[in-house]
Amino acid sequence: MYAIFEAKGKQFRATPDQKIRMPSIGAEPGDRVTFDTVLLAQKGAGEDVMIGRPALEGASVAVEVLRHGKDAKIIVYKMKRRKGYRRKQGHRQKFTEVKVVEIDFGTGKSVKPAATKTATKAETEKTSKTEKPRAAKAEPKAAKAEPKAAKAEAKTVEPDATPAAAELAAEQGIELTTLEGTGKDGRILKSDVEAAIKAREGD
Repeated sequence: MYAIFEAKGKQFRATPDQKIRMPSIGAEPGDRVTFDTVLLAQKGAGEDVMIGRPALEGASVAVEVLRHGKDAKIIVYKMKRRKGYRRKQGHRQKFTEVKVVEIDFGTGKSVKPAATKTATKAETEKTSKTEKPRAAKAEPKAAKAEPKAAKAEAKTVEPDATPAAAELAAEQGIELTTLEGTGKDGRILKSDVEAAIKAREGD
């Protein structure tokens, strides 16, 4: 006998007298809490599994709150490269430990989803006519966005170089994109530009 129910955005497997640790809920120790969203259940080992679409009608899982607590501490560390940005903090996630008291299987039938209105032929034709002009108007916006993307790509192509190296390269008319940096992470140094000048003079 077991049931799978949904609570606090997660799914849990419940059997009689089982202890479950779940995200913190607003109840005091000793209180009884019932969860109505049962997705799947089975009464016995030889019986068929009842599957909800999405939930079983009238089914529920009742639990008793045992205690509240916090999980072990985790370290959250953030950094940004070459920005001098460092952040370190600890976090302990709150939880509630419960004990399964009762499992109600209900009728064993699925709860039907809310009925959706079927669109008529006239409505579909009307929506198709109104959607076409909107799609045509959206095209120029996409075209306008292309130069911005091109500018962004052009900015990212700029090589990483020290100020002294960039100034010397500008004076000598050397393109930084033609050089290979020997600094950290491929950064172009002044010595790289001087070596390119010597190589050009040697030619």
